[in-house]
Amino acid sequence: MLDKVLIFIRDLLNKELKMSFGLTEDIVMVSSLINLDGSISQNIENKIILSVINLEQEKAIKNTEEYRNTGKGSFNKMNPPVYLNMYLLISANYNSDNYIESLKMLSAVIGTLQATKVFTSNSHPDLDESVERLIFQIFNVPIQELSHVWSGIGAKYVPSMVYKVRMISIQKGRIIEQVSSVNNSGASALKK
Repeated sequence: MLDKVLIFIRDLLNKELKMSFGLTEDIVMVSSLINLDGSISQNIENKIILSVINLEQEKAIKNTEEYRNTGKGSFNKMNPPVYLNMYLLISANYNSDNYIESLKMLSAVIGTLQATKVFTSNSHPDLDESVERLIFQIFNVPIQELSHVWSGIGAKYVPSMVYKVRMISIQKGRIIEQVSSVNNSGASALKK
């Protein structure tokens, strides 16, 4: 599911930047800035890079068991979905000769995500139907913590913005048990 969300964001931003600036090639990529061995990732210069820097479980939603109607007089009982918040680092990874260009592109990305803060599959058919909705919020990182983020990544600071992308729902869909519908004599559960 995380992959589908990131691909959607990448494609949306590439489309918007191409329309706004007449670009012919994609400049938004999903990538880490640094490889595990400490080397710089390939082909990310003069690009906007989307990197996940943290995931957390959304605690505000009460996760209760879910029952889905089978249409045959019974219900399937499943564990509730896990709701995640993704902290997305959007970096304008441009060399120093293109610093102004990096700020222009980052501003355009921020503008795109400000214009539409909530994405659903109804409003954006390219968004996978299994994604209920995505809510983008700018996440303000204090300067000292930002320094720690960049140190942890192992990269030099470039102009960037952190977004909290809320409510990514992950559910395997595995049936725990099948429960018959309630009638006058009560309900019975059939274990699967």
